[in-house]
Amino acid sequence: MVSKKVIGLVESVQIKGKSGIVTKKALFDTGATRTSIDVRVAAKAGVGPIISSVKVKSASSKRGYTRRAIAEAVIMVKGKKIKTGVNIEDREGLPYPVLIGRDIIHNNFIIDVSKTHKTNKVASSKDVSERERLLGKGDVEENVFV
Repeated sequence: MVSKKVIGLVESVQIKGKSGIVTKKALFDTGATRTSIDVRVAAKAGVGPIISSVKVKSASSKRGYTRRAIAEAVIMVKGKKIKTGVNIEDREGLPYPVLIGRDIIHNNFIIDVSKTHKTNKVASSKDVSERERLLGKGDVEENVFV
């Protein structure tokens, strides 16, 4: 049985190519079939060769889809080295230059959202006092989730 590592939704990953290793923050997306890397990150690491292309649904395309190049890459996450085909796309303007899909997540990782997000962190009493002051209420419970 393969040991799965517990990770957060956003982790630092390394992309290894012919030109070297590039470290970037990546979003682990269970809704994405395949891993995608920004074209600039792929070029800097020297990812390749391009091994195929794939059709991807696209509402902005007249045809309803676009084609993306699939290149061979080595992705390193938390000490695991995974060789896989990745989409090469322009991710400029998106929050993360690397999106890790189910092709890497499956059999390798378990995502624990509490490792990334602080939405379930109990507020400190200082936060509660500040909230009382702002809301003008004296009946705010001690265990307020923020």
